[in-house]
Amino acid sequence: MAVRIGGLNPVDARIRSGAFGGAVPHVPGTEFAGTVVAVGAGVGDYTVGDDVIGFGTPGADAELVDTDPGRLVHKPAALDWAVAGGLSGVGQSAVTAIEATDARAGDVVVVHGAAGGVGTVLTQLLVADGVTVVGTAGESNQDHLRDLGATPVVYGDGLADRIREAVPGRVTVSIDLAGTGEAGDVATAVRRSGGRAVTLVPETATSHGVPLVRVQRSPERLDRLVHAVVDGALRLPVRTVPFTDIVAAHRLLDAKHSRGKLVLDLSGNPFL
Repeated sequence: MAVRIGGLNPVDARIRSGAFGGAVPHVPGTEFAGTVVAVGAGVGDYTVGDDVIGFGTPGADAELVDTDPGRLVHKPAALDWAVAGGLSGVGQSAVTAIEATDARAGDVVVVHGAAGGVGTVLTQLLVADGVTVVGTAGESNQDHLRDLGATPVVYGDGLADRIREAVPGRVTVSIDLAGTGEAGDVATAVRRSGGRAVTLVPETATSHGVPLVRVQRSPERLDRLVHAVVDGALRLPVRTVPFTDIVAAHRLLDAKHSRGKLVLDLSGNPFL
């Protein structure tokens, strides 16, 4: 595939930082949207010229990438390229978190780090299912969370008290996307009161004993998310950074304050 958009995820910055070890040089990225330029023998579902979305593909932040057809779905013409390239990681993470907590109508769910890519999708999916969502974020993202249907709460010291003031009744589920100490403390309190809690951040799992979610991915999951966006049931704000500015993009990942999803624009790719 010739890559048009490469997705950027926090794990890419962690790998780049050396947090997981591994050999260098290393080509980052695991998700993309692009166009098929060659197919192997026996591939029947895709042909040259097809626009596709790929996931679980190491080295995706590059002009050319190859992958197994089982890690692709067709990109509808109506789907924006930038959204297509950034949907898989955040969308499938959100779906996995919902499945892991069995969150459903009647639950009160705290989403820590709700303004980021995963949080933005997760909040919308929960609200659509009739869940009461309390989302934590910085001051600048409070209106964004309200727009998604969540009750916004500013993160930081005193978080538990602000959550109690924001929603009546007991919080039944905590989903940590932020990895902060106060998020871990809230998760611990929710579990002690008989609720459910998970984290997507390894440090929170280690420091607070919160179950760590391993993201489950499949073409079927991604295809459902794709059509939810096309049908207008789901939206993903995207910030596009030119491929030549990938260093600046990783600095944004390190800062952990971006709203929605960060993606790389490779529209100047000579193979397209």
